[in-house]
Amino acid sequence: MERKYSLSKNEIIAQEQGTIRDICASVLSNNKDSHLLDDLVQDISLILLSQMEETVQSLYETNQLRYFVARVVTNQVLSTSSPFHNTYRLREPKNPLISSEYDYTADVVWLKALNLSNDMAKNIVYLKYEYGLKIREIAKIKGVSTRYVHKVLAKTLKDLKDSL
Repeated sequence: MERKYSLSKNEIIAQEQGTIRDICASVLSNNKDSHLLDDLVQDISLILLSQMEETVQSLYETNQLRYFVARVVTNQVLSTSSPFHNTYRLREPKNPLISSEYDYTADVVWLKALNLSNDMAKNIVYLKYEYGLKIREIAKIKGVSTRYVHKVLAKTLKDLKDSL
């Protein structure tokens, strides 16, 4: 007899992303590793996606998915031989940051861009440089022409450059 589930494995995992993130944040904050939150959430999601469809559905319908996720997260974070530990904690930075050599110009420009008085210009700059969207995509989202987006970007970048 085959059992019918209401949600697929992918739907369950997508729906439970908030819970997964909360559990990961809780365990990582206890270990002073909060900077690895996004990496851990991604790894846990991949582990769940690699499970059998029926396993995830059964855990979800019996309200045991949260406990399963907590156990997997704990194992990944606390183990010194887990793939998470080997991939993220043991990895050395490529180039160590030397604070005396750091150029703060980009930070200053970005803060000025985020504090622009023109909301449309601020949103266009944000969509372009934070999300990496193309001019055509920004125009579609904002409901304006591509020429307008191009002009706003050019003028804003010129103003930012002149303000340095």
